[in-house]
Amino acid sequence: MSVTCKKIFEYNGNIVSIDLSNIKFCPGPCKYTMEESETSVDMSQNFNGNINSFKPYSGGKYTRFCYPINDKQILILNNLRICSSCHHRYLEFTEENYIEELKSDANTIMKKLEKNIK
Repeated sequence: MSVTCKKIFEYNGNIVSIDLSNIKFCPGPCKYTMEESETSVDMSQNFNGNINSFKPYSGGKYTRFCYPINDKQILILNNLRICSSCHHRYLEFTEENYIEELKSDANTIMKKLEKNIK
């Protein structure tokens, strides 16, 4: 059973937000919806020995990513883990102020989440 958009997103005026604490797939604009693989242990990989496929590689979560949806609304993704490709894309677009690309990503993300959150 899929969840309706109104149950996924929290609307507060011009802000559309979602808590992604329990989402196991990349919520970014990529096409992938496979769940993140379990953390494996390999002491040669990093200081604590854990290997995570999503960022942050420490196993934690990013507090917030913000995307403009249009000229009046903002999409806020809270408590997320994201694939390195989507993370790089977000950083590049925000640092270079690529607003139209961020708007496109916001709409892609909303469609992806609406379709895949159950």
